[in-house]
Amino acid sequence: MRDLTFTDGPMFQHLMGNEEICKGVVERVLGEKIVSVDNIVTEQSIEPRLGSHGVRLDAMLAADGRVYDIELQSYRRGRLAKRLRYYQASLDVEALGKGRDYDLLPETYLIFICTDDFLGTKLPVSTLDIRCREQPDFDCGHGFRWVILDASRWREIAGGPLRDLLRFVDTGTTPQDDSLIRLIEDEMACINIDAAWKESMMPFLTVEDDARIQARISYEDGRSKGLAEGRSEGEAAMAALMERLFAEGRTVDAQRAAVDADVRTRLLKEYGL
Repeated sequence: MRDLTFTDGPMFQHLMGNEEICKGVVERVLGEKIVSVDNIVTEQSIEPRLGSHGVRLDAMLAADGRVYDIELQSYRRGRLAKRLRYYQASLDVEALGKGRDYDLLPETYLIFICTDDFLGTKLPVSTLDIRCREQPDFDCGHGFRWVILDASRWREIAGGPLRDLLRFVDTGTTPQDDSLIRLIEDEMACINIDAAWKESMMPFLTVEDDARIQARISYEDGRSKGLAEGRSEGEAAMAALMERLFAEGRTVDAQRAAVDADVRTRLLKEYGL
């Protein structure tokens, strides 16, 4: 049974449950200090309304009156920009109760740590928010920001804490005198010797590995045939199916769907995907 790494979903969620690690990663990505942490929730499922497509957040940090959603993406899952849009909408619906004023929406940050350029900007760091095209300097005060990181492009960042973090994500290399990454490594080593925990995570890990393979095959096959649109739709449907199955605890079905086309077709039909 192999050791889990930072880019394995179960390990990432475990690490983000550690307040010092979660807080440190957010501070490093945004370059801002977090003063007071209120709460951290991992594997949070949100279904904006009955019957709608749900989302399962890797980690949600509430601190200093803000909400931070920290996600890991290690394989292509349809159009990332559309996923970001839906996650933002889901977080907003979850945060604002019936009858409450829109001004009560908290400032929200979506942070996606990716292992490749899944957004398509060819940049190591891409920060997205709303801007007025006619007046770019105008700030409408919408209160959210999306930050997408491509760890594979860590070499394009000037030396410093963020470069060290992305390099670690991409290569597993630990720089000297980096207390945050040392803490992450220590926590990983500690949980990896827990055989019972690793065994309990294997169904999730197997599905994740299979999904990476399926996504890569779909991407390469679609590219060779010039079926970019069909590829994106297929990947989006697969990602949506996996999220629904995980949210409902159907890990065995998810594992079978990742490797069996007939099971996958049946489940996609069952969920109307």
